[in-house]
Amino acid sequence: MVDSTVLNLGKTPANTVFKLSWPAIAEQLLTSMASLIDTAMVSSAGAAATASVAINVSTVWLLNGIFTALSAGYMYIVAHSIGEQRIERACDAARESITASALIGLVLMILVELIIAPNFPVWLGGSDEIIPDARSYMHILGFAMVSQAFTVVFSDVIRGAGNTRLPLLANFIGNICNIIGNFLLIFDTRMVTFFDNSYTLWGAGLGVSGAAISTSMSQTVSGVILLMALFLANTPIKLKFKGDYKLKYQTTIRMLRISIPVLIERMTICVGQVILTGIISGAGTIGLAVHQLVNQVESILYLPAYGFATTATTLVGQSLGANNEKKADEFVHIICVANTLMLIGVCIVVFIFAKQIIAILTPNAEVVRLGNIGLKITAATEPFFAISVVMGGICRGSGDVKFPLIVSLVGMWILRLFPAYLLAFTFGFGVIGIEAAIGFDVTLRGFACVLRLKSGKWKLKKA
Repeated sequence: MVDSTVLNLGKTPANTVFKLSWPAIAEQLLTSMASLIDTAMVSSAGAAATASVAINVSTVWLLNGIFTALSAGYMYIVAHSIGEQRIERACDAARESITASALIGLVLMILVELIIAPNFPVWLGGSDEIIPDARSYMHILGFAMVSQAFTVVFSDVIRGAGNTRLPLLANFIGNICNIIGNFLLIFDTRMVTFFDNSYTLWGAGLGVSGAAISTSMSQTVSGVILLMALFLANTPIKLKFKGDYKLKYQTTIRMLRISIPVLIERMTICVGQVILTGIISGAGTIGLAVHQLVNQVESILYLPAYGFATTATTLVGQSLGANNEKKADEFVHIICVANTLMLIGVCIVVFIFAKQIIAILTPNAEVVRLGNIGLKITAATEPFFAISVVMGGICRGSGDVKFPLIVSLVGMWILRLFPAYLLAFTFGFGVIGIEAAIGFDVTLRGFACVLRLKSGKWKLKKA
């Protein structure tokens, strides 16, 4: 029987981890850099423009959490089925993921247009100056919900089959489209100088709405590429256009056993983030802008962790599917050590140059002053958060999805929100108190994940 797994992709387990991880990490880097460029372009229009995007970030995370949960279930089935050498079952799951993604995307599109976009910016405490742009931003993103579902779910399905390069390519093309779209749609027509020659560069001057259109276009491009890849790319789950795309009871139940706990976990985090956004709104437009910029830089700090987490899900899933716990242990050890060392190195650099980094993203002096402090707190605690991110990937590969759920519930609702409110308003630390509460939460989560890894109980869960 031909081995369809990627467990022996490299000459050594470490080489296998590297071959699968670098495209996933590069993909995270490209996505984060595109997001930073997007933020910098919007920020050039002022703190109000930044805040109108920032107030929607937690809502976007909430919606993406639904897609992430769906993708986790199908990725688990694909990885385990390939580990078991049951390729047809993996293909069935891939076909059904197309139907499920389209249905969920359509439902969320309707929900965004009718309820979320008109109301959430107001419910979250946005000031009058940012409400129109905030509503416009969400309305435009709402029309791309199906494409976003395709991008998230198909990326993980293809990764579960052992190919991390295709999602990298699709998201790279999408991000390039996003940057070009931002450049043309956010700004007005203007003069640019290139090698001492001046040119008139057309611009739509749409501001925040232009950023939303660019994001939606990029998601559509990535989603279409990944959909085509399921049928055209040479992977173990290469599909034929003719086939049964109906949702089957057995596959759906298996998917839901993984997806529901992941969904509750993501909802816990994202609803908590929505409430946190409401708390931050109480700190004013400057507070929202500071938190948004710190979050954008943080997305670069933890990008190696999400890359390693994706690799962990694939390798742990295929290893346990092949009943090879020793191999799973070996991969987990390599991934955790590499992730920790990389994060510490990156965080030291960001801690030292925190002020200069924030200053690149905004000209506002007060945002730079507070952002410097907030980013230093984030850099000091980020390695602990990275441990919990990788642990999430390990647990999704093994089926131990209840542990991340418990950690998220305790972390968000006990360790983060209540201390954030106390520090921000009772003790008067404002947005800096909120960043400190977040750091406290992620540090304790990291310690809890280390204990779970050492216990070995993550291998004992079967979905």
